Amino acid sequence: MHLAAAFHPARGADQVQMVAAQGALVASGLVWYERATGRTILPASNVKTIIDTARQRAVVLPWDATLQSDVLRQTLLAHADAAGLSVRHLMVLSQNGAWHVEDHDGIPTAHGRWRQDAFGRWVNHEPDAPHDAYARTLCIALLGSEADQRDVYPATLAALGDAADVAQVDLDIRFIAPAQLDVSQLDWVDGIVLPGGSDMTNVPGQIRAARHALASGIPVMGLCLGMQSMTTALAQTLAGLEQANMAEAAPDAAIKSFVPMAGIPGLEVHRLGERRLQFRDAALEYRFQHHLTIRCNHRFMLNPDLIQPLLTAGLVITATDVSGQIADMIDWPAHPFYQGMQGHPELGSRAGAPHPLIMDFLLAAQASANAGATLPR
Repeated sequence: MHLAAAFHPARGADQVQMVAAQGALVASGLVWYERATGRTILPASNVKTIIDTARQRAVVLPWDATLQSDVLRQTLLAHADAAGLSVRHLMVLSQNGAWHVEDHDGIPTAHGRWRQDAFGRWVNHEPDAPHDAYARTLCIALLGSEADQRDVYPATLAALGDAADVAQVDLDIRFIAPAQLDVSQLDWVDGIVLPGGSDMTNVPGQIRAARHALASGIPVMGLCLGMQSMTTALAQTLAGLEQANMAEAAPDAAIKSFVPMAGIPGLEVHRLGERRLQFRDAALEYRFQHHLTIRCNHRFMLNPDLIQPLLTAGLVITATDVSGQIADMIDWPAHPFYQGMQGHPELGSRAGAPHPLIMDFLLAAQASANAGATLPR
């Protein structure tokens, strides 16, 4: 369980962008809890709920003194004492590049030593064979700063690692800040990932990257915000829609590619939590049979007025919400791989079981590289 924490916006906009299945945004680092335990994280709790739960079973509570007040900690401990609950204090410490857990007396526990691999994933065993032992290396551009993708919202990088393990390819990840993007940086990559996020200043760079991918044939995958950017980029290539842009990122745009869901009958103002997908055909539903839901965090949807022009041009909406009104997955079949999802497939990825969209993206990047579709590095 966990209590709310006060994060510092200057350290990254997406520190609280991890979507709990029940419908809440929580600290993004809690993705490691889900990946390590196989359990789903709960929304933030209060002191009373934690104490009531601890009467029934053991509760582990992460605590960071830089993000949570000592007053709250003392309140929690006082309630635990009044309830007759025992409290064990554990410290997570770093030593020689590895992390371990000690008790209050400085004695290491039996939880082992943990390290992060090249994709930020925590392991408590000797690492497997390095990826550079694989015959193929793919260069993937991840549109975001390395600090953001490793420390602020680490789920996307971890999910790419899951897919790379199964595909048995080494990944050379190039972190490219969208605001500083020079599209010539993309000429040497085998695939482009447009991640999600709450920072709208990333949108212009994502759109430029998607436009470049459309022209060059480089495989590209969009996650949440990235899916909105790549769909907008596609719309801008169509006659009469050149000025299209997302209402959230460009409120003054003459044509809105993505508009608020608020006020549309039957839709939520904020779609938050796990939602069921409705696939276009049975074959695709079978491909996603273990991922028939997706975690969502968005208030905007593809503009209904743009759907028919996009479909006429060749866009395929491969999955929607159960009402059929929200485009949850898109594909541009004329391209080697130009696909995105409105939600967060990276949160459904696990070691040994990558999300099918992310797996298909890497396989497409591999096929494109093998066919010589991109420039040699």
